[in-house]
Amino acid sequence: MFGEFFLFEREGEPPARGERMLLGQKEGWDEARLQETLFAYPELLPIRDLDPSFGPLTPLCRELRTEAGRVDNLYINGHGRLTFLECKLWKNPEARREVVAQILDYARAIRRWSYSDLQRQVAMATGMQGNAPFELAKRSNPGLVEHVFIDATAAALRHGRFMLIIAGDGIREDVGALAELINRNAASGFALGLVEVALYGLPDGAIAVQPRIVARTTNIERTVVVLRDPKGEPVAGDAEEELSAPIRTETVATKVSEGDKAAHTAWWAPVVNMTFDDPDQDHPRLFWRNNLRVPLPWPNVWLLAYSSAAKKEYGVTLIEGGSASLKTLTPLLHDFREQILADLPVGSEVRPNSDGQSYFGIVRPQQAFASDDDARAWMRDTLNAYVNVFRPFLKRLALEAP
Repeated sequence: MFGEFFLFEREGEPPARGERMLLGQKEGWDEARLQETLFAYPELLPIRDLDPSFGPLTPLCRELRTEAGRVDNLYINGHGRLTFLECKLWKNPEARREVVAQILDYARAIRRWSYSDLQRQVAMATGMQGNAPFELAKRSNPGLVEHVFIDATAAALRHGRFMLIIAGDGIREDVGALAELINRNAASGFALGLVEVALYGLPDGAIAVQPRIVARTTNIERTVVVLRDPKGEPVAGDAEEELSAPIRTETVATKVSEGDKAAHTAWWAPVVNMTFDDPDQDHPRLFWRNNLRVPLPWPNVWLLAYSSAAKKEYGVTLIEGGSASLKTLTPLLHDFREQILADLPVGSEVRPNSDGQSYFGIVRPQQAFASDDDARAWMRDTLNAYVNVFRPFLKRLALEAP
């Protein structure tokens, strides 16, 4: 239990007594404010007492997307170790168990990521381009070497070496049931801490913040079995390398002059040379004079960006090649239709095509853009957003395929 809080400011004057307050009790101080404060001032979290190997904490991003939901706050240190933070009000035992189960789901989901997955998702959350995790970590650790940091982070992801912190304003003492829940659901090596963040209102309107550790775990080890072939090589390789089908770049028909070909190539060049949030994503490839394709980690599947003079529209869509009998992705995607549409840019929808299949896509009339530059900028932003949704989704489906 916390004792009362007294603040001595001046010699000879009586101390100011702090009045304990719960989140939501004072205007402007709610769950979101606690999340924001702990992100801006990570030193408020008692990481040295939880596990000093995860500190000092450098904030990476808020609302990190995972297939299990959004992590409130994500931090990293100079050794590439990640810390997840969930901020919750502790109203009842059911809510407490739910948030513990949720943060364990985050750990399981992120443990399957590569460094490229982390870089892409942090880029999505922050709007930064390039190697966002490294650049942010370097601000607090100027001596970091990029390839060393990437390797260390990839190893931490692979082994699931995470710190999971749940912070609330009134965590109860009864944590026995939580220990059972953690042991029953643990799937990787991690450390977990419950941190109560007590808030005190002072007479002058200031807020005092006092964190304490309510409970913590030691690392929970996970046994990993690696299947190898007779030569000693791992049987399971990179799913993307095994499953990606190369997209052939077609030549423009002979009746199109060399000048026209050059003009079409120049028009599409700003899109072909775009940069994706995902560092593993290949550049788009000009497929025909009015469209280009972006390969994805599933056989005969790619994103198509096009300009239609006949329909006077621009569009971006997911398409699957091959005969209808060989199309395997479309039924799988439709099982997750609503989830996918919620993550895609506004205006995306599922439309039927000429062979009876349907696809996810978005269309804009050409007159909606003031210039070609605006249209190409829209294509780049849309392709990047579609890659951020479909690439990790397809990689996961590939790994789970029988």
